[in-house]
Formats: sequence, structure tokens, C-alpha cells
Amino acid sequence: MDQLTNCLGNIYRTHTPESITNLKCYMYVDDPNNIICVYNIDGSVKRMKDTISINRKKESNTFYSINALNSLIRGLNNGLLDKQFRVDWSNYQDMLILSDNEYNCKIIKIRELSH
Repeated sequence: MDQLTNCLGNIYRTHTPESITNLKCYMYVDDPNNIICVYNIDGSVKRMKDTISINRKKESNTFYSINALNSLIRGLNNGLLDKQFRVDWSNYQDMLILSDNEYNCKIIKIRELSH
């Protein structure tokens, strides 16, 4: 849990507590030593080191980067990137989807932590 404490400390040192909303932390189910913290920032232009912008599909609690979504679509659609392609998000419940490269993505099962 040192990683969680360090992550939260860095967030609160970088941003004012009033500017942070929807803070949630997750661990990788298959590798509990890997922890991610996801949050929104109101009115801040500061960006912490080693962070990425990430999107969330609320209905399935799926987190993904745009590059990962594009890779996922290519993987599901015979290599074609079609912006109209519909992803069945129920297949990615409580998952983090990250891109390895332009054509591959990592799909990681996550579980929310209390903090």
C-alpha cells in the first residue's frame, strides 16, 4: 500500500484538494502491486509526471486512452479503424485498456480500492 500512499501524496502536492474531484484508486487484479489513481481536476493546467489523459465508459467502468480505443477497434474490426464501430463495453467491465502500440492494446482487469 506504499504505492497508494505515494500516489495520493503526489496528487495532493500537485493539486489543491478543492480542485480534485472523483478520485478513485484501482489495483490490477492479476498484479496487486500495480495501482492507478483516476481523478478529475477543475481549473488546473498542472500535469503530474507519468500521467496520461484517460476516458471512462461509466456504464461498464472501463478506462481507456484514445490510442487504446483505436487499437481495440482495429483488433475487433479486422485491422480497420472505423470511427463508427460500436464496442460492446459490457465485455470490458472493470477494465483498463492501454495501447502497446498502434495495433495492439493491453486489457487489464482492475478492482477499486478504498482510500
